[in-house]
Amino acid sequence: MRPRSLQATYRPSSSISGATWVAAALRREIRAGAYPFQGLLPTEAALCERFSCSHAPVRRALALLAQEGYVQARQGRGVTVIWQPEQAGTQGYATGGLDTFPEICAARGLTPKTRLLTFERLFADDRVAASTGFTPGTPLVHLLRLRIASGKPVAVEETYTSETEVPGITPEIAVSGTYRHIEQTLGMEILTSKRTLSMRRAGVQDGALLNLDPMTYIALVESHTFASTGNQFEVIYSRQHPEFFSARILATRPHRKRP
Repeated sequence: MRPRSLQATYRPSSSISGATWVAAALRREIRAGAYPFQGLLPTEAALCERFSCSHAPVRRALALLAQEGYVQARQGRGVTVIWQPEQAGTQGYATGGLDTFPEICAARGLTPKTRLLTFERLFADDRVAASTGFTPGTPLVHLLRLRIASGKPVAVEETYTSETEVPGITPEIAVSGTYRHIEQTLGMEILTSKRTLSMRRAGVQDGALLNLDPMTYIALVESHTFASTGNQFEVIYSRQHPEFFSARILATRPHRKRP
């Protein structure tokens, strides 16, 4: 049985899918330690009763948590928790999930702050279209944000967001959190992000923003993020301070028939 303090976490909303709410509630409880590493989640029937929903959103929620590396289904055993908290003292801008910057900081006991350096609306030209994958002419919001954790600059993030998919972004939303706007205001479900990790020298601009020598190598994380519709709505180029970068990768091995 989950702790009493966590029983009231579920608040369904007509603007957010049931699967998203179920996944969010279970994710919070796993991170809070209600379901320990290698422990079992309640049965599917018990989750349906708790959330007053059918089996479909519960199964969808469990599939989302499995994709994020929180749980793993075990045939005949139920659903096992495989998420573990970061080791004490570990920093890093984790890139294995879809946590927002404030969520990452909160998990590490750090205070997040965002400085908006650039906010502009534009149409994707051939250069932007080639690098992002958006169709030429797509209306985009272009952001450049400096992410700061407890007073220390840790990442420079350049973002291109499709206004066709995500309308209504303002400078205030860019600072307070675009994912909150996407999920809570627009009712969209953020599903998948494809990421490429590489290293590059900071250069003059990023070096100045991150308080690094321009010749210092920093992490570059390129993210292409998709909604449940299958449409790409965002591309982020995140240049991250080497002392605040880490990567969590969930790898699976396909089932093979025994000889």
